[in-house]
Amino acid sequence: MATALDFVGDRWTILVMRELLGGPARFHELREGLPGIASNLLTDRLRRLEADGLVRRIEARGSALYALTDQGAGIRRALEELGQWGAKLGRVGPPVHGRSIRAMAMALQAVLARAASASPQERLVIELEIDGELAEVVLDQRPTVTARPSMEPDARMRASTPGISAVLMGQPFDSSVFTHVSGDETAAERLVTALS
Repeated sequence: MATALDFVGDRWTILVMRELLGGPARFHELREGLPGIASNLLTDRLRRLEADGLVRRIEARGSALYALTDQGAGIRRALEELGQWGAKLGRVGPPVHGRSIRAMAMALQAVLARAASASPQERLVIELEIDGELAEVVLDQRPTVTARPSMEPDARMRASTPGISAVLMGQPFDSSVFTHVSGDETAAERLVTALS
């Protein structure tokens, strides 16, 4: 534990990694997903994570994109467990700041991973729009959720941030949280079933 905390124990570091578990992000997207972090502190955390081999910087279309390395992505299960433990403390309320699409993607994946037995045997891809931002949900034996548009989804769905927040906080919900937009209705129903 002490070794792990040597790498990720500094203030904001775990939250930076949480953002990147939802998919690669540009600097300004990370700032938006982490309200309150100073630019110089975010720069410092990214440089340290890069030096430690946990984050890589990718030049894309004239700007930098940050992504977790395979070693950095290995923290997923620990952060999912930490999030689940935090939720059980009973002090979780509505978010003070808006949740980023990457944070919601990471949290949705944690919920789906716990419900893997409800996942379909065949691979289903759903593009989920949450208040105008897109996430790709892949349902199979190892469900994944990534903050990005989906190239060829089986279905497209829509939800609001308050609706997704209720799902993530473990509150009962009905299928009206999600709106089927297009594609295979069965795929859309499978997502709702897996999350409930």
